[in-house]
Amino acid sequence: MANSSADTQSSDMRQLLQLAEYVGVDYSEAVANGEVINPGEYSEMTEFAGLIGEKTEQAPESVRSEMQHLVDKLKQLINNKADPEAVVALTSMLRDTLLSALPKLSLPSKLASEKRVKQLFQQTCAACHGASGQGDGLAAVGLEPAPTNFTDRERANNRSLLGLFDAVSDGIDGTAMASFSHLSEEERWALTFYVGSMAFNDGVDAEQKVALSELINYSPNTLLQRSISSNAIDYSRTHARDYFAGSSGKDPITIARVTLDQALLAYQQGNYSEAKRLAISAYLDGFELAENALNSKAPELMRTIERDMMALRSVISEPDQLPQVEERTERLQQEFETAANTLSENELSESALFAASAVILLREGLEALLIVLAIGTVLARSGRKDGLRYVHAGWITALIAGVGTWLVAEYFISISGASREIIEGGAALLAAVILFYVGYWMHSKTQSQQWQRFIQEKVQTQLKQGALWGLAGLAFLAVYREVFETVLFYQSLLLQAQDKGTSVAYGFVFALVVLAIVAWVVIKYSVKLPMNTFFKATTYIILALVFILLGKGMSALQEAAWFSHTQFPLDVTFDWLGIYANWESLSAQFVYLILVFVLFKRQAS
Repeated sequence: MANSSADTQSSDMRQLLQLAEYVGVDYSEAVANGEVINPGEYSEMTEFAGLIGEKTEQAPESVRSEMQHLVDKLKQLINNKADPEAVVALTSMLRDTLLSALPKLSLPSKLASEKRVKQLFQQTCAACHGASGQGDGLAAVGLEPAPTNFTDRERANNRSLLGLFDAVSDGIDGTAMASFSHLSEEERWALTFYVGSMAFNDGVDAEQKVALSELINYSPNTLLQRSISSNAIDYSRTHARDYFAGSSGKDPITIARVTLDQALLAYQQGNYSEAKRLAISAYLDGFELAENALNSKAPELMRTIERDMMALRSVISEPDQLPQVEERTERLQQEFETAANTLSENELSESALFAASAVILLREGLEALLIVLAIGTVLARSGRKDGLRYVHAGWITALIAGVGTWLVAEYFISISGASREIIEGGAALLAAVILFYVGYWMHSKTQSQQWQRFIQEKVQTQLKQGALWGLAGLAFLAVYREVFETVLFYQSLLLQAQDKGTSVAYGFVFALVVLAIVAWVVIKYSVKLPMNTFFKATTYIILALVFILLGKGMSALQEAAWFSHTQFPLDVTFDWLGIYANWESLSAQFVYLILVFVLFKRQAS
């Protein structure tokens, strides 16, 4: 019941904020030069002042007395038909007083897409407000009060984004403005920022932006009184998407910095689970996508940021750690600023872009290629080339599914970085288990006589369609886990490449050629190897790939916060080998090596 009462009070106070702002914005339509110029509007101002007085009785006790005094003055000003500037100033004081007592506003981490919000505006708003927001829609005729002209700068200067959001969410009593609470929070905020930008100049440039909390809570006129420049206000109102990770289309470092700010705010509000989610998102949806480019310019800085982000995640979900969280967040923001300067001031050269592009594909594709080749060559040497079509179906389907998943995540639904890592980590561990079984089975056939007996007795019965579909599934897992992330890496790299996209393309082609050469060498020479040598070599390759997949799978799930992360004393990170400097992944790999030793020794005896 206590929570319900608090929620009701918060809702009432938000409505009080909205009413106070509405009076400040519309009073000039009712009174001018001490005379009533619109009786209907003036009557509404009187009515709303009365409602403000009633709702003030439910205001927090800490500000109730002060607000009642301000409301009495507001009623007196309206009764005296005072100058609109005096009413605007008083309603602004009312809002400031109330905002100081209300909890900080919770915001979504992402907005609905620009395409979606423009569709929503035309579907839900244009009939009254007009196609371009000028209040001249077909349904506006005869409405009293008239629909808002969102392009009216004088009016917009007195309107906060919070007031707009509450109007979109709850409607406005006594007007034709209906509630759009059926829309998602992301859609309502996106609509708010969209209509709240229409009166402002999107052509200005500003070195500083308005803090998001101030941009939302206060009108532009109030911000001007706080010595915030007009250019900063215009830029912030028209570039509001820059504040939201995944909504701005900006570079990954910007996304990381914005999301990290949101994580700190959530922690300060006591929402520790949300703070941890945002801290994870700052890495996975932001910084991780810039790692390849930063590694080409400043590898030590890249590793430092990785370690510091992991350190932040270790404390941000726990209460009573505010000093540590603030200190680590500030340090990371400084490191992000250095990283952004490194990537922008020292623009990536064509050779660096080429190298980063080649490394992405080689790093992500080599393991998958070797797994698919190992499966294919085993089938070929087993006299079951007919089974190759299953393997080909597996990896081709994975390519299509990986790109398809990216398209869905980009244009239709939101797939977070954490979800991406869970998909990749889960697929890696599952592939490792299946691949280990294959390696263990192959090791038992390393002697020629054992292989010949197997061929004669079992190959035709054991490699049935069900088993072949299992191999297709393994090929699918090996390729799919890499494709989605690879596309994201290239998308990020192209964003940073600007007009040097050909270097990225050349790096991609070079990596493809290298992978093709590796495939040709493996296929050509594996066929010529004696059967026992072939099986021994392939077994060792498969077991090494299991070791790598185990480390990478553990690392991906750690990044998604499924497993803890305890730093190893020595920096023994070798990404290509799946070795990472934390106790959990190293312990899993150590246990795996012991298991291999025990099982293979027993098999040999």
